[in-house]
Amino acid sequence: MIIKRLIRNPQFLTGFIFLFGLFTASLVYYWFSGDQVPRTGLLKGEDGEYLRPPYSPLEFPPLGTDNFGHDVFLLMLTGAKYTIGAALLIAFLRVVPSVLIGLAIHFYFYKMKKLFASIVDAFNYFPTTLLAFLLMQWVMMYGPLMNPETFDYSFSDKLFIYITILVGISMPSVSLLFSNEIETIMKKQFIESAKVLGALKRHFILLHIRPYLVPQIYIVFLREFISVMILISHLGVLGIFMGGFEIETDVFDNNKMLSLSHEWSGSLGAWWEFLWTTYPWIAFIPVLFFTLTVLAAKMMLLGLTKALEEAEEIPAGNEKYGNHSLNTKEKFELVNEKVK
Repeated sequence: MIIKRLIRNPQFLTGFIFLFGLFTASLVYYWFSGDQVPRTGLLKGEDGEYLRPPYSPLEFPPLGTDNFGHDVFLLMLTGAKYTIGAALLIAFLRVVPSVLIGLAIHFYFYKMKKLFASIVDAFNYFPTTLLAFLLMQWVMMYGPLMNPETFDYSFSDKLFIYITILVGISMPSVSLLFSNEIETIMKKQFIESAKVLGALKRHFILLHIRPYLVPQIYIVFLREFISVMILISHLGVLGIFMGGFEIETDVFDNNKMLSLSHEWSGSLGAWWEFLWTTYPWIAFIPVLFFTLTVLAAKMMLLGLTKALEEAEEIPAGNEKYGNHSLNTKEKFELVNEKVK
């Protein structure tokens, strides 16, 4: 079975353990602390004088503190469930409806597919990050800054807008991808035999397309998860935080934007300016977490692809003579295997 192959695959298992462990640890921290990240007290230097945060990882292990005195490790742990959870949700909402849209395009709107493909191809030339930024900049950034008293969008409203836009901007291309995949499947030889025997569209979808399409869904889902993680990191640098932000005064008496949920893109955007200060290490911490998460997902993707290539299993239902997914030679070999 494919699950046993995935468990024995070190690449997939390593990536899965990292993502699942980080996500679970973030949930456990929420259950025990309610996502409260305490502020660290003042530390003394070697000369006995008090130091002002942010503290480096050497002064306050393991990852130091930010300019508000918050433990950076706890901030990253708190934001893990929001960052990874939102990316999983966005990837899921991109893929599942796109499968249905791809089926509808092929079976009901095939004559309009060329027009749809031309629009999607032209749309893909526009940078996705810039498009998402232009669509969200008022609600996520300019509105709260320019009209804080009259701005009536809540955290849940902004989070809904954020997820909807990130889902919508990629759904056309993913739908076209599945439509092309379905078209490739429908050109196989056994499909022609099924057509001659009078197979219906439902028969094609459930018995012929589904066994080939389901593995592709898993692969596309992991690819979209990686794409979403990269996209939200870019948006964080541009000042677009997941769910919005609040203005707080740090230890240097500067008003700074602070992510409401402490998700990683908000931390990346809030700390990006530290690259040009004496605290450059703090800006690389969310970059490190984004990089490790993307690498873990990439390992899962490589492991899944390898497992699917090695499986070479006959899809469920194809061994029945009523299903013409197997040609004559394949049926003959299957019968010989059963006799043995």
